Amino acid sequence: MTRLGSPATESSPSDQGRPAVRGSRLARRRRALFWVAGVAALLAIGGLIGSSFVKSPQQIAADTKAPPPTLTTAKVVSQILTSSVQMRGVVYPATQYDVYPSAPESDSAGSGTGSSAGGSAGAGSSAGGGSSAGGGSSGNVYISRLDVAAGQTISNGEQLAAVDGEPLFALAGRVPAWRDMTPGESGPDVAELQKALASLGYYQGGDTPGFFGTATQGAVSLYYEHLGYTPPASGGMPMTDVIFLPSLPAKVIAVNGARGQQPGQPFLELAARGSLALTGELPPTYAGQVKPGLKVKIFDEVTGIHATGTVADVGTATTITPVGAIVNVGGGSAAASAAQSASSGSTGSGSAGSTGSAGSSNSGSATNPGATPFIPLTVRPSKPLHAALNGENVLVTMETGRTEGPVLTVPVAAIVTTGSGTSYVTVAGADGKQTQVPVTPGISENGYVQVTPVRGGKLAAGDSVVVSG
Repeated sequence: MTRLGSPATESSPSDQGRPAVRGSRLARRRRALFWVAGVAALLAIGGLIGSSFVKSPQQIAADTKAPPPTLTTAKVVSQILTSSVQMRGVVYPATQYDVYPSAPESDSAGSGTGSSAGGSAGAGSSAGGGSSAGGGSSGNVYISRLDVAAGQTISNGEQLAAVDGEPLFALAGRVPAWRDMTPGESGPDVAELQKALASLGYYQGGDTPGFFGTATQGAVSLYYEHLGYTPPASGGMPMTDVIFLPSLPAKVIAVNGARGQQPGQPFLELAARGSLALTGELPPTYAGQVKPGLKVKIFDEVTGIHATGTVADVGTATTITPVGAIVNVGGGSAAASAAQSASSGSTGSGSAGSTGSAGSSNSGSATNPGATPFIPLTVRPSKPLHAALNGENVLVTMETGRTEGPVLTVPVAAIVTTGSGTSYVTVAGADGKQTQVPVTPGISENGYVQVTPVRGGKLAAGDSVVVSG
């Protein structure tokens, strides 16, 4: 069909499918070019990635070469050094008083003046003319009142307890209460009774010192009335009521017994004020560095208490832990000391078995089989140790040496010691030059050691020295 105005054309049936054939061929050529380009791109990228893993022998050697050595240095410091040794130490009462009460005179079989061992903290001394019946036995008495507790401090004139209804109190004095002090008697025990009552305000004088007269009797009566008790019918001071201690106030270490019970053996354990002692346990390898007079620092990790002192004595190697001297006091102390003597086969400085013995003391020690030997160092505290330290295991630091002034010091790792025993440090100059300087090491502290240049070596504060390791 021919439109109006269009040129006439002729067509045949075979020409109708040719444009479609040409389009499909062109599309195939384009897809082939696309895949060829993609594969080429992938090969290029793969080549780049692969080339990063392929290195020449020279590059491998360069990459695996060890880095250049670094130099570790430290400055020479001018300072004062103090060398020290640390050890553990045990705090304990230098003298412990164990109280053994006895039955009051009214309860005992015999009640004559000058009966057996009384309450005393003094050294054992004979009281002649006494009988052993008056003191009674702590096993036959009961605690009717208890006024003290462990950790408490007792002072002169303070009541400790009541035994079978009669008071037991402490007075200051060194002379044993070896007898009942009654009117008309004289002696040093009476003199110390007068002095103790005078310090409490009960005795105003009036009797000859050491004589138990009416003024002393009146003072004793006032004292008993103040405690809330009827004065003794004899007008005197029964030995079963009083314990004389040479130093008051005193610390109560332990109370063995309660109201209504029989007292333990011992009933009370007391330590006089200022009597706490300290023994350091020095490892034998440091024995050559220690001598009396060295300064000591004391620290208790539990209480946080700090103290100072000096070394008073250096003992010999042992495994026995010291616990101080134990003194038996009280009306029942003679029987207790005799029993201890029989069981141990030995006694201390006092005589426990003699008639009228006033007290007994034993040097205590605690054996520790299999323990590591140590050298006991007796430490003299600068001032009395705090009561809270009693029984504590403390850290003891002892100064064994100190430079007279600032000295040259280097880190311990900076010193090199040769096989011949000589030592040197290596000084690193600013230009990188290293110089060996012979030195003599001195004392050390906190990782630094004193060094003194020898044989003309030059070393000054601020120099850099090579540190090994």
